[in-house]
Amino acid sequence: SKNLKLEENQINAILNLTSEGATIPFIARYRKEITGFLDEVAIEKTIETYSLLSETEKRREFILKTVEEKGKLSADLKEKIDAAAALEELEDLYLPFKERKKTKSDKAIEAGLLKLAKYITSENPSSTMLKKEAQKFILNKIKTKEEAIDGAKDILVQEIADDPEIRGSVREKLAAGIVVSKVKRGKKESGTTYEDYFNFSEKTMKIASHRIMAILRGEKEGILNISIEPYFGEESLLMGIQKRFFKRQSELFKKIAEKSWKDHLKISIGSEIKAKLFGRAVDDSLEVFSKNLEKILLAPPFGSQVVIGVDPGIRTGCKAALLDKNGGFLDSTVLFLNQREEEAKKIIPWIEKYNVKGISIGDGTFGRETLAIIKKYVNTKEIAVVNVDEDGASIYSASKIARDEFPDLDLTIRGAISIGRRFQDPMAELVKISPESLGVGQYQHDIPLKKLSEKLKTTVEWSVNKVGVHLNTASRHLLSFVSGLNKKKAKAIIQFRKEKGDFLSRKQLKKVKGVGENTFLLSAGFLMIKNAENPLDSTGVHPESYDDVKEIAEFYGISIKELIKHPETINTNEIKENLNIKELSSLLMELKKKGIERDEFSPIKFSKQIKTINDLKGGMILPGVVDNVVDFGAFIDIGIKQKGLVHISEISDKFINNIHDFLSVGDKISVKVVEINKDRNRISLSMK
Repeated sequence: SKNLKLEENQINAILNLTSEGATIPFIARYRKEITGFLDEVAIEKTIETYSLLSETEKRREFILKTVEEKGKLSADLKEKIDAAAALEELEDLYLPFKERKKTKSDKAIEAGLLKLAKYITSENPSSTMLKKEAQKFILNKIKTKEEAIDGAKDILVQEIADDPEIRGSVREKLAAGIVVSKVKRGKKESGTTYEDYFNFSEKTMKIASHRIMAILRGEKEGILNISIEPYFGEESLLMGIQKRFFKRQSELFKKIAEKSWKDHLKISIGSEIKAKLFGRAVDDSLEVFSKNLEKILLAPPFGSQVVIGVDPGIRTGCKAALLDKNGGFLDSTVLFLNQREEEAKKIIPWIEKYNVKGISIGDGTFGRETLAIIKKYVNTKEIAVVNVDEDGASIYSASKIARDEFPDLDLTIRGAISIGRRFQDPMAELVKISPESLGVGQYQHDIPLKKLSEKLKTTVEWSVNKVGVHLNTASRHLLSFVSGLNKKKAKAIIQFRKEKGDFLSRKQLKKVKGVGENTFLLSAGFLMIKNAENPLDSTGVHPESYDDVKEIAEFYGISIKELIKHPETINTNEIKENLNIKELSSLLMELKKKGIERDEFSPIKFSKQIKTINDLKGGMILPGVVDNVVDFGAFIDIGIKQKGLVHISEISDKFINNIHDFLSVGDKISVKVVEINKDRNRISLSMK
């Protein structure tokens, strides 16, 4: 509650619902009143935070048990362990008791030098006094006074490095410190990609995520040295260590503190801070991925119309696939447009015979040229001819999913089918492709694959459930992302459809093998049936609320069908006063949505004068569409092969804290050409 600024009853509601098996989409959509109208982001964060806190408590129990078994659990230490709020605090307290390789300190203690170390701490001796005292410790293992003194110092160096209070103080200072990046000796020439970071520094609390990723990648590749430095310099930090550990200052204490800082604290706490910065950058990158992916999945569908998908190619020709209105494969051909532009006419008979309404062309190599040639030779007044993002199409075409769907087709034809289908309905097709292959984020190759896959899977699930799916036409892959369903249950639904025909009502779902009461509860509201016997089956109203809708309709003296058509008839206050309706807000929201809703498709009209980067001139105002959004700006498709970049500073005259508040993938915008670098194929744009 304290961490998330939420009421305890909200948190209890979420945890109780999830313990009963409820999914995040189900809770967010159909349990609004119970959770206090929390959205899916807040619900997911609550579950994540609970999991993290639970892990911390498990770790606390383990540490208490382990230290007690070692006979080292004093009342004071137990109190500190019980009071530690953060995992780092717990680990600091546990550090001296951890199993580890024998250190210099351990060897010095075994050699009997602990008493000499305590003498140094209590007496702060002069060099002469220390040597005199060290003489007493020359025994079997210690041969000289200098060896005894060094051993005693090693003990103190380790004690400082293990001290929980000192570690906490150093951590606090470094967390508010500076990230310093320098080029490694002899690496200037081989690391030109990282030349911006050869002599770089920035506050740890302000450094942008994309810069964190860049410098850490440079370190990993052996080009850069990265360190975390205290903001006010080492002198202040060393004075703080002396004061905390020795309670006073001296040249001897300073040298011991300095050795502990350089040999231990700077390295271990610095690595911790770097890991935290990386974690923060990963989380930010995942959010970028998630938002961009959601926009792509929810992009306006062209709809259930006959289309042609074209996978452009030069040497082997352009593969064209004809698809029916449901994405079913009808025919294919190859167009060698690079050799003979008139080959485009080969698809005209398809257009005339099947009433083709759209032609989608992959935007990869030769994609723009293919679009221009088809527009030149095909009468496209009544046909939408567009380039679509083909990222992931080749991966799909070689996948098991594609082989199972089209075992007898060449993978290049499968690629053309995917390009056509993603035009008809982006979501239905893109759920078959690994999200990390869609090229809609930043630094995806630096993000741990497990974390990336989990986050993107959650995003796909939420996107699918946000709009729902048509029960009688949805593919097995699309159904598997619906709340409460999985691959096995989705397969059973498809099998039921094959054997029994289309579903006539949601109630029939209960007849599907593996779909019990709980599965029905979690999934039914997200599965719509066009022209169903019960009109509510075509809406997002959950079956558990059907009786409530009937009661509301009777209250107003109209039919359920009329109520669905005119939800504005309902007066919320009137219903609250006269009827006992649970989850009224959820119910009204679903009635107003009237089922699956996505924006209507409308093609972007690029400038006809701009065909290549050579046609661009500074100051030109051009139409564009946002292709990808990252922390530092947005990449814009302006109708040519190269994408332009609008830097975050060129989006608005106002300060922008979060770029996603201003731009999203798929947004149609107007941009001004600021600079063209033909040698590097870079185009700088502005929205100002």
